[in-house]
Amino acid sequence: MTILEPTYDFRLVALSVVIAIIASYAALDLAGLVNATRNKTRTAWLFGGAIAMGTGIWAMHYTGMLAYHLDVPIYYHVPTVILSLVAAIGASFVALFTVSRKNFNVLHLVFGSLLMGSGICAMHYTGMAAMRLPAMHQWDGVFVTASVAIAVVVSAVALIVTFLFREDKPSVTWKIVCAVMMGLAIPAMHYTAMIAVTYMRTNDAPDLTNAINISALASTAIIIITFVLLVSVVLARRWAMVPARSAAVSRA
Repeated sequence: MTILEPTYDFRLVALSVVIAIIASYAALDLAGLVNATRNKTRTAWLFGGAIAMGTGIWAMHYTGMLAYHLDVPIYYHVPTVILSLVAAIGASFVALFTVSRKNFNVLHLVFGSLLMGSGICAMHYTGMAAMRLPAMHQWDGVFVTASVAIAVVVSAVALIVTFLFREDKPSVTWKIVCAVMMGLAIPAMHYTAMIAVTYMRTNDAPDLTNAINISALASTAIIIITFVLLVSVVLARRWAMVPARSAAVSRA
């Protein structure tokens, strides 16, 4: 069997990193809002934030997948793609819930990073399982293990940084610096996991039931929807904090 040599569209690789950075900044912003609210409002922001963050992480993954080219047509099984999105949202929910707790200790960090890292890995490898192509794959256990380790470590760092930012004290510049660092770390897991897989061409036709070929239009839609969603979350947070600040000024 012939080994398929992958190539990358580095413009889409760069775009996937940009999406990860924006998602990271939104996470830092949302942590402060979730922490500042209570009861039903907190629950609404917790779920809304998890959906926004999860969509950002998921879009980063699929933008990275769109950058990945093999010399065969690639289709994606839609139900499995949706399942990978659910995994990303679940990982984001764990992150926001963990850092918005009143108390945050080492035990919370360990369990939170393990759950969040597992969610990110589940999102990635479920997304890989959604691929339908005339090829069989083989995994390199060393790189798979490395990708899992990176996901857990990145999750731990993200939880620590996000917890520190939840009181909204650091400057915007420092938030941007941390978002860039987190945004570079998240794709590191993705591209390490991509190194772990090798595809070999086969003569067997793939099962294309409920599968679609992601066209340029679909790719553009994923990217636009993600940017709109994440920017909306950041703007909504700014608007939501205005009444709170005004009330604080009035009390003073």
